[in-house]
Amino acid sequence: MPLTAIEGVVVNGKILLQDNIALPENARVYVIVTDLQTSQSAHIRTPRLADPRQAGDFRKKVIEVSDNGGL
Repeated sequence: MPLTAIEGVVVNGKILLQDNIALPENARVYVIVTDLQTSQSAHIRTPRLADPRQAGDFRKKVIEVSDNGGL
């Protein structure tokens, strides 16, 4: 598969090729972006139990209290 490198710039979200190059319809192209600064996002993993049979240890217990909090 022969490759040709053609330089271009992005203007208003569209890639403009330099040197007035016209590509054939349905040409397969690859875009390599240089000088792009990306920010890293945090990834928070969900905790998992080593033994799923321990899930019963974390059952919630509902305790009803009076409106005044027992005062």
